[in-house]
Amino acid sequence: MKTIILILLFTFTVSHSQTFEVEKLSGNVKILSGNSNTWQDLKTNTKINSNSIISTDKNSYVKIKGNDIIFTLKESSAISVANIKKMSLDELILALAMEDVMDTPMKKRNDKSDNTGVYGDKVTGKTLKTIKSNDFGLMRLNGAKQLAENGMKESAIVAAKEIFRKYPETKKDACNRIYFAYLLYNRGLYEEAYDEFNQIKSLRLSDEQKSYTENKLDEIGKKLIK
Repeated sequence: MKTIILILLFTFTVSHSQTFEVEKLSGNVKILSGNSNTWQDLKTNTKINSNSIISTDKNSYVKIKGNDIIFTLKESSAISVANIKKMSLDELILALAMEDVMDTPMKKRNDKSDNTGVYGDKVTGKTLKTIKSNDFGLMRLNGAKQLAENGMKESAIVAAKEIFRKYPETKKDACNRIYFAYLLYNRGLYEEAYDEFNQIKSLRLSDEQKSYTENKLDEIGKKLIK
């Protein structure tokens, strides 16, 4: 089953990969491409492939354009270019199944496997420290939210799942967890949303967050028993 999921996901990724071009930017915008081991300044008219990640500092932004997508990454954010794509609900379900496989504990798991596929085979110690930091995980969650704001909710969910897996500390952020759990609910994935809200329930929540989470669990629970 795992092999089948991997083959299907690989086919989907290849068919959806595209090149973007920087249309406009302001401030300090960086790129880490698959053939580089250090962050580089991003410039207008630069071609960006899916095997790259871009990040923005405070008071910075970058607007990129692909075949059928125009996306602006706002300040204090980061995103894997491979996540900037439109997905169907079936493709989302497949990607979530793959994330479940990736999230399964493996013996002697090598941390390198989490990075070489996106950031290249060799990265400097400074770069690796940056891309694995919790702050960078939060920047990537900002980028994932912006996918949803631009109509790519399915891609936003997949990106968030990946981020929560690679940056475990971000899973303690109740506000972000609730945001993406609601996206699952919004897309009609009630079992997945219920599981997520059930995990959120154990986090340190404000009274408002606790009430919202309990209400959503009750609401989704009723949908599941119909």
